[in-house]
Amino acid sequence: MDLRKELVLFARLAWDRRLTESTGGNMSVRNGDHFVITPTTMVKHFLTEEDLVEVDLNGRKVSGRREPSSEYRMHLKIYRECEDVVSVFHAHPVYATTMAVQQKKFPVNVLPETALMLAPITYLPYRMPGTDDFAEVFDKGLKLGSRTFVLRNHGVTVGGRSIEEAYAKLETLEFLAQITLLSGAEPGYLEIPSEDVEKFLKKIRGSKE
Repeated sequence: MDLRKELVLFARLAWDRRLTESTGGNMSVRNGDHFVITPTTMVKHFLTEEDLVEVDLNGRKVSGRREPSSEYRMHLKIYRECEDVVSVFHAHPVYATTMAVQQKKFPVNVLPETALMLAPITYLPYRMPGTDDFAEVFDKGLKLGSRTFVLRNHGVTVGGRSIEEAYAKLETLEFLAQITLLSGAEPGYLEIPSEDVEKFLKKIRGSKE
């Protein structure tokens, strides 16, 4: 599938699945030395290919009738630092954002799937959205290998090796937040023992080699 068509499909799906609200959230996909991103202030349910904006890795708008999301600097930072990341989704899902506001940690080892898809999770302090300062705060976590970020008093950001993987991480993170809040789980409580998680991860990763 064409990357633009796929990005529109999954951005609209994120909105329809209530993983973000109103005009909130922004999604992108890398295409060579450029990336395509959703525009600023647009309800994603109505997104079309013509609304997408192309930006180069110097942060310059290349094409598009609209303006890029004000948080394009965050996407730019991630693409510059991580060759493995092909797509970035930033959104404000209700349960995950509730945990971000409450400054709660996610018990990532509660389920095998969440351990596989989301770890390690990095928790970022509040910075004004859409600024260079906001983008730079991702630096340490990216270098440590994190592709899942919880943004204090803001929302969440995930990076994936494909558009589908980025979307799946976003939905899985929201599912984990729901499980956490409904069960009252805390990190270290009701989690799968770390040795069992390691066995599972080795089995899954070994089967892909």
